[in-house]
Amino acid sequence: MKIGIIGCGMISGHHLTAVTRYPAATLVGVADLDLARARAQAERFGAAHAVDNVAELLALKPDVVHVLTPPAMHSAVVLQALEAGAHIYVEKPMGRSVAECNTMTRAALAARREICVGHNWVYSSAMMRALELIASGITGEVLQASAAYNYDVRRNPSFGLQHWAKSLPGGLAEDLAVHPVALLISVLGAPRRTFAVSRSSMSVPNANTADVRALIEADRGLGTLSVSIRARPDMALLDIWCERMLLRLNISSMTLTVHRDLPVPRTVARGLANFDVAGQLMSSTVRTAWRLLRRKVDGSYGIVPLVHAFYAALEAGKPAPIGPAEGTQAVAVLRSIWPALEQATPVRAA
Repeated sequence: MKIGIIGCGMISGHHLTAVTRYPAATLVGVADLDLARARAQAERFGAAHAVDNVAELLALKPDVVHVLTPPAMHSAVVLQALEAGAHIYVEKPMGRSVAECNTMTRAALAARREICVGHNWVYSSAMMRALELIASGITGEVLQASAAYNYDVRRNPSFGLQHWAKSLPGGLAEDLAVHPVALLISVLGAPRRTFAVSRSSMSVPNANTADVRALIEADRGLGTLSVSIRARPDMALLDIWCERMLLRLNISSMTLTVHRDLPVPRTVARGLANFDVAGQLMSSTVRTAWRLLRRKVDGSYGIVPLVHAFYAALEAGKPAPIGPAEGTQAVAVLRSIWPALEQATPVRAA
């Protein structure tokens, strides 16, 4: 399986690591408008070719192309790669609008090629364990979910005036919001309606949005979303309320705790509940530390596992693990919060 990478920015390291760790994958080339950056990644990861344009990369006939460009370029690059016969892994968000996502989806269907959308948090370790518990039936039906992401951008020197996220209607907050939105979609299904409030702040002068909260009605329940680019500490959280238990995930620290009714009298359970959760956190922390010492921890927040799941699906002739439907649904939610690129709000993906 021949792999090509388009875009050699910060996130490309995780993708290139995923390629080199998959036995059946061969990295044939990398492309970036900054040829020096492309050459540096090619040398680091053993790519035979480094080029500064998409056409030269596609001339290498890759079976799969990773599109890691800013979202404004996704649609054009994806369509060009599909026309060249490649399957696509496209970084989040899939596109800037529902219309762009629909165009890419139709092109993939016409070309009989797969598109995998980079909702990598769904493949993070804590989330995968939570989804396994839900699939087993032990949790009972999922009723609600709440996802939050705090990231204080003020301490990040790369967030300058030229950062590509500023071209999005919601700015960096919109780019970050894709992650919790994807988590909510994975547990609650397709969004139906979104109601949101956002605000800017003088403390983050170059941001379109500093804080946002949203309520999402989805096929299988209600979800809430919270994103702040000025709150500390940096942390990603997800609570999943089910019929029999609450699943509490810390994506950042890779922990999952299960909050449930204990088989003791209620008055006793109130005291024991903290010990139960503390024990879970302790065992999870020890397990993660041990895996870290053995270099068995995925530090890519799910990128490497998702890439490998996509490659395995292609080899088995199966659909992408996270397809364009989920990518389009996530963009629909973003456009319902920040509607500058769409006409109506709330928006539902086609």
